Order: sequence, then structure tokens, then C-alpha cells
Amino acid sequence: MHVRRIVPVLLAVLLVVVPGTSCGDSSPAGPDNDDGGDPYSHTLAPGASANDFLSDQTFTSLVVEVDYMAGHQPSSSALDDLRAFLEARVHKTSITVRSPTEIPAGGQPTYTANEVVQLENEHRNAYTDGQTLTAYMLVVDGEFEEANVLGAAYFNTSSVYFGGAIDQVSGGPTQPSETLVEATTFLHEFGHLFGLVAIEESGTEMQTEHQDEAHGHHCDNDQCLMYYAVESTDLFGGVFGGDIPSLDQNCIDDLQANGGK
Repeated sequence: MHVRRIVPVLLAVLLVVVPGTSCGDSSPAGPDNDDGGDPYSHTLAPGASANDFLSDQTFTSLVVEVDYMAGHQPSSSALDDLRAFLEARVHKTSITVRSPTEIPAGGQPTYTANEVVQLENEHRNAYTDGQTLTAYMLVVDGEFEEANVLGAAYFNTSSVYFGGAIDQVSGGPTQPSETLVEATTFLHEFGHLFGLVAIEESGTEMQTEHQDEAHGHHCDNDQCLMYYAVESTDLFGGVFGGDIPSLDQNCIDDLQANGGK
């Protein structure tokens, strides 16, 4: 497995993992489409399924599968915030965020991108089929191999969250709550899955120039969910007032131009 692009940040990274290079075929074995066509690919780059998420042209339902390692179950409030975000931004008649499923603890201090993909291959159960698009969320018990990373979008429907890192930056007397960090990370990563900001070949093109090119695929509005400083938990209170930041109008315009709300 080869990591083609890593954008190092404090909260979330956008990983583009190229399957089948150094650790064999990592493509999850999803079911065939109902119409007899090829299986839906879940190993494309983040953003490649942006229109499938945002519009109802091909998929009218969305299911999110959530797996977590022992001791790192995501809070129901954070998952409720994710569901509300999805309902506000995607055209789907049905959105289901499944109850989290515990998987065996890895017990590792750190995880590589390759190991994350292997865990998905072992534990993911829901795949896109018929008119139902599926996304996969994995919460592991350690940190990423690069320091200070809380989450990553690594395939077109997949994201991972590093429970060990989340624990370090949340819940203390001067720290944001764990729920706030989780929810903000979840929403930020789904923003990348939706193609924000200016992810190549996602179809989510900027309607007005607003990419902070110095910080990768992030918004230049310091009050936006997709602003790079969301990655610094020290700024939750000062910049965002201790609340989950919202998408700014430029990001919303981009999503609407690609079929979203």
C-alpha cells in the first residue's frame, strides 16, 4: 500500500491511498449492483463519490456504518450531530447512521494507512448496492503514524478516527469536550468526502475562490468548518466559541452546485 498524498494537520488529514501496491488487493468485496453491473468501487480517492453523496440522481438512501475499538465508542450526541449535518446537506429520502459496533481492540500505539485499510477489509459489512450508498467510519484505539492527527478521509466512502489522539486533546479542565472534538472531526471529514475544498475530480468546484492553498483542501474563512485551524483544538473556544463550526456560504454554494443542499 502506498500513501500518495498526506496533508499533515492537527485535526484531520486527507489521505489518498492507492490500493494494491505493496500489500496486495485492498478493495473491499462489495456486492454486485442490482442491475447486474460492476460492483461499486469503495477504494477511489476521497471526493470521488461527492455527487453520489450529495444528490439523489443515483442513490436515494444513505447508510453509515460505524465500527469502533473497545474504549472508544463514539458518543451518541456526536453521531446525532453527524446525522443532522447529513440531513442538512445531502438529498436523500433516507439517512441511517447505524448504531456503533465494537470490534476487537488493536492495542497498538499507532496505526499506518495500510493497517487502517486492512481493518476496513476485515470489519466492514455494509456496501453500496442498488439505490443505497454506504459510508464507513472506523474509530481505532491508537494514534496515526504521524503525530497530532485526529481523523482522515482515505477512500471515497471511508474515514478513520484516532481515539488515542482524541483522548489526549479532549475532556480536560481547559480542553473541549470529547463530544465536541468527535463531532467536529466527523463533520470535517465528511466535508472532504463531499469534495470540499477544491478536491480534484470530485465535481465539487469552487463557485467563488475560497481555498486556503497554503493549508491544502481547506477554506480561507476562519469561521468555517473547513478552515484549517479547526485542526487546532486550542482554537475551539477562541475561534468557534466552543461550538461545532458551520460551513460558510462559499462551501455551501460549492455543495449545492454539485447536487447538495
